[in-house]
Amino acid sequence: MRKISPFVFLLLPWFSLAAETPVANNTESFVQPSEVARTATPKTQPLKAGSDLIQAVENNVWFDSIDISLSGDRNDNGFFHNIYVRFDADTAYNEVPVFVHYALRRPGQAEVIIHTSSVFTLYGTSANDWFAIESELLHSIPTGYYDLVLRVYDADYGDLLAEISGNDSGALADLALEDLSYDREPVVIIEEDSGSLHWSWLMALLLLAPLRKQALRRRRA
Repeated sequence: MRKISPFVFLLLPWFSLAAETPVANNTESFVQPSEVARTATPKTQPLKAGSDLIQAVENNVWFDSIDISLSGDRNDNGFFHNIYVRFDADTAYNEVPVFVHYALRRPGQAEVIIHTSSVFTLYGTSANDWFAIESELLHSIPTGYYDLVLRVYDADYGDLLAEISGNDSGALADLALEDLSYDREPVVIIEEDSGSLHWSWLMALLLLAPLRKQALRRRRA
């Protein structure tokens, strides 16, 4: 039986401290299991890559629609810490299991991946296989304008199937964002007036004190 060095236990706290905390709290929503999507009637006029939504990778998977909304601005500076993204992607295959990387980037800075999704399935050109994610940004997103990057990967082989970003669609560009550490509520400071008005109220209270005592004595009598 091998003995474990006591130094291992001394190192364990350091490893736990080094563990990365998530950049965002993420909530996923999608049609899964997708029996509805599997049997749904295909869209009458599905979009193709290069038409309304241009994407960087043209393959057998493409983005049909993307909706984005921002919320959460505690300090009222026009930058938000919540981002909601819902998209519908189509495929030339009957079905394909995929997962998605969500990343934010701005000029001169490294990309920050805010979420890697769970595996879900695309069914042809169905409108009922959409995927949505709501992200509350926690850290690593200083106040600024960011491009959103979506990358769809084959869940079986890991191949990049589709990619779209602010370079391809204006809806994904220049998103006003900041994480919670920057989106702090303003501190309200109440200043007390130490001038003549303050002292006049104090003198009035001192003068009323004897009268109040006399009134109390009369009531007791």
